[in-house]
Amino acid sequence: MQNKTLRYFVVVTLLIFFKVATAQEKPELQISRIDSALTQNANAVVRSEEVIVEINSINSVTTKTKRIVTVLNKDGKGYADSYEPYSSSVKIKKIEATVYDAKGNEIKKYKKKDFNDISAYDEFSLMNDNRVKYFEYTPLGYPYTLVYESEVETTSTAFIEPWIPILTYRLSVEKSSFKILNPTSISIRLKETNFDGFSIESNKIGQEVSYSISNVSAKVKEAYSPSFYDLVPVAKVALDEFSLEGVEGAATDWKSFGKWQFDELLSGRDELPEETIKKVSELVATAKTNKEKAKLIYQYVQDKTRYVSVQLGIGGWMPFLASDVDRLGYGDCKALTNYTKALLDSQDIPSYYAVVYGDRNKRDIDSEFASMQGNHVILNIPEEDEDLWLECTSQTMPFNFIGDFTDNRNVLIVTPEGGKIKKTKKYEPEENILKTTANVNLKIDKSMTADIERVSEGLEYSWNSGIQFETTKDQKLEYKEFWGYINALAINEIKLNDDKDVIKFTENIKVSSPSYTKKVGSRLLVTPNLFGCDQSNLPKYENRKTSMVISRGYVNTDEYIINLPKGYTFKSLPQKKSIETEFGQYMYELEEITESQIKFKRFLKIIDGTFPKEKYEEYRKFRSDIKKIDQTKIVLNQL
Repeated sequence: MQNKTLRYFVVVTLLIFFKVATAQEKPELQISRIDSALTQNANAVVRSEEVIVEINSINSVTTKTKRIVTVLNKDGKGYADSYEPYSSSVKIKKIEATVYDAKGNEIKKYKKKDFNDISAYDEFSLMNDNRVKYFEYTPLGYPYTLVYESEVETTSTAFIEPWIPILTYRLSVEKSSFKILNPTSISIRLKETNFDGFSIESNKIGQEVSYSISNVSAKVKEAYSPSFYDLVPVAKVALDEFSLEGVEGAATDWKSFGKWQFDELLSGRDELPEETIKKVSELVATAKTNKEKAKLIYQYVQDKTRYVSVQLGIGGWMPFLASDVDRLGYGDCKALTNYTKALLDSQDIPSYYAVVYGDRNKRDIDSEFASMQGNHVILNIPEEDEDLWLECTSQTMPFNFIGDFTDNRNVLIVTPEGGKIKKTKKYEPEENILKTTANVNLKIDKSMTADIERVSEGLEYSWNSGIQFETTKDQKLEYKEFWGYINALAINEIKLNDDKDVIKFTENIKVSSPSYTKKVGSRLLVTPNLFGCDQSNLPKYENRKTSMVISRGYVNTDEYIINLPKGYTFKSLPQKKSIETEFGQYMYELEEITESQIKFKRFLKIIDGTFPKEKYEEYRKFRSDIKKIDQTKIVLNQL
């Protein structure tokens, strides 16, 4: 009896040991098995990613994901943070994660109940049913490996996530695969971009599609590089027949897609109370042109409404009723744009809902691939001689000014006749002006005082006018940081003026420094370029990989009157210096006004464009030469 008990105990112990060992040890996940070429310049390595998308019907898509990521250092930690959004139309059927150490030993397993559950939006959201399940692992050391698995089903088939195997910089990919299973009769449309230069296996058999890629080393970001998504392979997917939160549609091009959006998401949502129409009619009664009327209506909307996010079911895509916005005084980008459009319609001013990717890094609506795209909405008013563009979510933006958030990119214009692609305004370098003037007083004790005026127009307005909404303390800190090369700079007075009618922002600043000049014996050394020194310090690349993109051009001009210390003058001034390149022009000049007064003049124009990678070194030299000239010193001698 004792022998049987002992044998039973041994067998059970071995079985438990074998089960635990099998569950906890994954030799294939050992970091030593990663090719050294994939760890170079990488913060993390995707060991394996497998995504299977199954089209079940017009209103059902299931996506299964298994992803294995090895995190090499703390900078790679974010690549392993795992999450799944869900809502009333998106159900998480499975979600789990397991963490392993460098040797492939299991550290911890997370089941669905272990994931955090939070709202997908912030305090600016009024209503939403979008939530996120996520977990964030806090490692005791590096490297470690995460194995993540999920299965998600959605009833909104208007969106199918694209295949983007390389998600960001400093992330290597050992293997990634993507498969679409489509047993339905619904046609699939595909668009492959940036596949050249990558070894991608693709198979298309009937309605089934698969892609795979392997052994891609990490990319390193370069200064002035193109958008990351212009550098990596992307496969976009769309269904010709689809559903969005229960609203079904069919489209194969932008005209039909825009027609569906107008008919199903916008039509009938523009009615206004008669009292409001009467009020607006009185408001614009004396205006002579549609543009003047539109400007008054835009100001009316800014004064009456505020922005909140609404992400509830179809409300994530369909705007509030214009009458509700009128009554409540708030809305999201869709609602406020639709409300402004309704007010314009009431005065017989045509305008159109425009879907756009809002981001300072420019991104186009893909003109060749009709699908649910964009993350923002603005308003287009077509005039005979120009297109007007309104950012309806801002209470402070000037009329017909969109800044760098939606400038110079393809957008989808939604009309009753259908959709069409149009480009938003491009702000040319000559429109983006920062003009700095100053009256400077230098003293014998090496100190300096100055009255500065900076006038910003165009995108410079966008870049500089935000300071008016900061506290005085933060304003002073920002100016000190901007002119950080001036010793012990004090900001003594700030006056700001925002003229929205002409879209011009003026800053008047009084500053001082106890030690601006440098004394050498009886002489003083002075840098005449007090407030416009180029601070760029572009890296040098031995083997640059990408083309060079200057996304926006601008013009900076400086003109200062410099009053010399009493009892000091100059023997000579440097000659005028000019540089002209395909990237822009630069000029530096000093003029004698009197023996105790100098005029400093500077001009810099940067031209936007895309240039071959070989041109980067020329541009770097251009900026380096500017920086050297900007730091030119002159010698002041005692009389």
